[in-house]
Amino acid sequence: MSKAVLRTKLDPTYDDLPEQRYHFPRTHLRQVDAARGDWIVYYERRRPSSDLMKTGGRPACFATARIVDIIPDPSKPDHFYALIEDFLPFGHAVPIQRHGPLL
Repeated sequence: MSKAVLRTKLDPTYDDLPEQRYHFPRTHLRQVDAARGDWIVYYERRRPSSDLMKTGGRPACFATARIVDIIPDPSKPDHFYALIEDFLPFGHAVPIQRHGPLL
């Protein structure tokens, strides 16, 4: 098993529903499969504050979850769903940077 950081957003391009599924192309299959059964961290490129419902602003991590399975997307060739359990949003989004890198 391997840890992973999955990038998503409140209005995702893919068919993500972070507390249930993570939609991704085949190019990420090996990395996501390596994290199957393990915990991941959700990352969003822009989050203005610790308010989990706002968009824009600084990059931040906002939740953790566990990948329990991976299934093919029946409607989009070369795409998959990572099935998620144990979704746990953070009390506040954790910024990636303040006055320098945190991660």
